[in-house]
Amino acid sequence: MILSLRNSASGINSLQARIDATASNIEGINTTAFKKERISFADLMYKKLTDSGRPVVPEQNSSVAGLGVRQLVMTRVSSQGNIIETDRKTDLAINGNGFFKILLPDGESVYTRNGSFNISSNGELVTSDGYLVYPEIILPENYSELTIQQDGKVKVRMPDSTIADVGEIPLYSFVNPDELRPLGKSLYASSMESGDEEEGIPGAAGFGLIEQSSLESSNVELSEEMTDLIESQRAFQLNSRALRVSDELWSMANNLRKY
Repeated sequence: MILSLRNSASGINSLQARIDATASNIEGINTTAFKKERISFADLMYKKLTDSGRPVVPEQNSSVAGLGVRQLVMTRVSSQGNIIETDRKTDLAINGNGFFKILLPDGESVYTRNGSFNISSNGELVTSDGYLVYPEIILPENYSELTIQQDGKVKVRMPDSTIADVGEIPLYSFVNPDELRPLGKSLYASSMESGDEEEGIPGAAGFGLIEQSSLESSNVELSEEMTDLIESQRAFQLNSRALRVSDELWSMANNLRKY
């Protein structure tokens, strides 16, 4: 009964983590460039048992019993979300591999795939929170049209109808992008596991293209998440019932009286 209590408790803890991850995925389904999370589990060590009444000498008479499961690792699934067209010239989506580089006020470099950018009062291309897009893109005054090509080149039409180049937007990739450290607000920081950044031109080998007037949706599939949620809920209920039954049997054993 002690084993059943432990096994049920480990199952409840693991399933609670899976339910939390599923709830987080569902919550981010309408967040631009949101990447879902997936939890992996592993079985715990097994304990050798010997059938009652048999000698302990022969190895073949021994059996094993599992000691439950544990959460192994939570990983981020960085698969591509759908590209949705918008009517904003400063909305940029990455069709393929890569991240935009963002500069925080303290000078730290972070990365994002959320290309919902704006133009600041100084003509700078910034995120919705006012963080600068790297390298700094400053649009001239009185321009009439903004064009950002798939290779990242930024061009504007001037009042005299001439086309002026104002900069380029590169992309950045990592050896293991799933291990980027999440900071919130769709921002990520590099880590030892993700590796160092690699800068590249959009469209070059290993890098995606930039799509203007578009945004990348989340890669969460609602039907898949609801299936996982129902499956986790049923398994959670079964583990809870097993825990309750084990507790009742243990209580009965403790209340036995000799007559």
